[in-house]
Amino acid sequence: MPNIHHGFLGPNGEVLTEQERRDRQRLRDEIDLNSFNLRIWAVAATGFFTDSYNLFATNVILPSLAFVYWPNERSTWRELLVNSMTLAGSIVGQVFFGWLGDRFGRTRLYGIELAIVIFSTIGVASVSSGYLENMSILGWLSIWRFVMGVLLPRVGIGAEYPLSAVITTEWSSTRARGRMIAAVFLMQPVGQLFAHLVGLWVLFGLDKRDHLQENCSKTADAIALAKCTSTVDSIWRIVTGVGAAPALIAILFRLLISDPGLYDLEVKKNLPRALRSTRRVYGSQANQNIQMQLIGQANGPATLHPPANPVQFSSRDLTRFFFEQKNWVYLAGTSTTWFLLDFSFYGLGMGNFRTLSKIWATWDAKQQGGNPPAVPSWNTDPTLNATILENKGRQATIYDVLYENARKSMLTVSIASVMGSLLFIYAVNYLPRRQWLTTSFLALAILFIITGGTFYAVFHTTNHAVTVFLVAVCHFGFNFGANTLTFMIPAEIFPTTYRCFCHGVSAAAGKLGSVVVLLILHYVHASDPVATTQGYIFIIFGIVMAIGAAFSWAWIPNIQAGREDPRSLTLSNKRLEDLGGGYERAVVGEGECIGFRRKWRRWRGED
Repeated sequence: MPNIHHGFLGPNGEVLTEQERRDRQRLRDEIDLNSFNLRIWAVAATGFFTDSYNLFATNVILPSLAFVYWPNERSTWRELLVNSMTLAGSIVGQVFFGWLGDRFGRTRLYGIELAIVIFSTIGVASVSSGYLENMSILGWLSIWRFVMGVLLPRVGIGAEYPLSAVITTEWSSTRARGRMIAAVFLMQPVGQLFAHLVGLWVLFGLDKRDHLQENCSKTADAIALAKCTSTVDSIWRIVTGVGAAPALIAILFRLLISDPGLYDLEVKKNLPRALRSTRRVYGSQANQNIQMQLIGQANGPATLHPPANPVQFSSRDLTRFFFEQKNWVYLAGTSTTWFLLDFSFYGLGMGNFRTLSKIWATWDAKQQGGNPPAVPSWNTDPTLNATILENKGRQATIYDVLYENARKSMLTVSIASVMGSLLFIYAVNYLPRRQWLTTSFLALAILFIITGGTFYAVFHTTNHAVTVFLVAVCHFGFNFGANTLTFMIPAEIFPTTYRCFCHGVSAAAGKLGSVVVLLILHYVHASDPVATTQGYIFIIFGIVMAIGAAFSWAWIPNIQAGREDPRSLTLSNKRLEDLGGGYERAVVGEGECIGFRRKWRRWRGED
């Protein structure tokens, strides 16, 4: 049995000396005197908002690009390429920057990566086909979106995703940690909502100035159509360029933050700097006696650690941490659940305008003489033309496509997601996180199966609002549970030495799930324009969510302790220092049952 000194495990699972234990306790006391910190939240939230905005602005960018540069193309392979390059960049970025965040510090790369985000955003907004089309606009767009994917958060995405989560976690007090991380994640649906609002604002403004609807009509002359194309080319460039503005604000916030004290102490072995950084962020919250004691201890030579840094990412270190101490189980749990979550989440989220068009469609093939006609790729809804003709007496234009995409996405996705995140922020300290992750997966599994069956019952009829409502409930459920928790848990359960890297690997696994589902849906949308298989897709999503429930039940540890007061509903968070003890502390020291085999043996009474 491993030698467990209960409560005194270090950042690599080693047994702490008494002096190291006192140093950690001093720093934890300093941090835990505080509550929710708006300054820390703003630092992480602004970057998260930026990445979410840039991701979901795709719903405006891609139809506009297709209309301008390949207006008669019916295949959606270019759309798939741009989205896949973004996600591929995020996979590379999350693992790479997660490693850099642990190896060199949390904040050293924080401002630099946002500067590159601004640069790449301007690059996307400025791509061109060159003089007489001597360059490939698709090639340049894919390259710049790959760079965005490496450096943005919500598209996966490299530096921002693990760094924002981990910095928020390590700067938070124990009691405020859950709400602070959940509040950062709220910026994902808020950024998505703003992307649609900005898209509509630009669309309405340019329509008023350039008469977009009239110029884009099929009855318009060549001069009017040229003006229409020029205006649409401006739409996606403006919407993309606006994404650089919150990144500029985020850089200003990030100049005000330094590496968390926990990182300075446990990895850099520098207690005085850890305490100084903590006081710069939180100020003097402790009472006079405690404060003077901390300052005296910090300045005394007895508490100074040797300057040598721990050996990180050496083959011996990695073997001991992941295999000898069995922490691969934690990483497998966070990675698998995130992969399965994003498979379904991105199946509804990224490129959702095509899926939503099928859910909202009222086309009845039998009554209306067969399938709707084939349409170019910029028209994301093959049934839209018939709907516009019936309601407005004219054919659908690119204006109608962009407007309908934004309207349907806000009503079905964005508003429900924001409501789910807000409710979770309120409820996070009342819900046991591991159990709620499992419950959330199971609830989503049931919801998706019901949605799939309901879809067939109201397939392309005027009762389609039932399916629309159920899909909105699914998005609410995502953010009230599994979507938020898969972001939170990897930032809490790993030790400081590998926290950023493990979060990056977990997030990258999620984006791998996104790539897989995008490839599947590309072929489904191409071969099934009227959504005869959409109900089966929902049911498959439900099965995937049920599998996610099994893995979260088996491989995710408890993040919270018991209730602070038997009469209270509030659950107390475990300290990061305790969670950092990893698998050995949880199983041997605290008697948790983690893993399919252990749970099966305990169920049979053999353990």
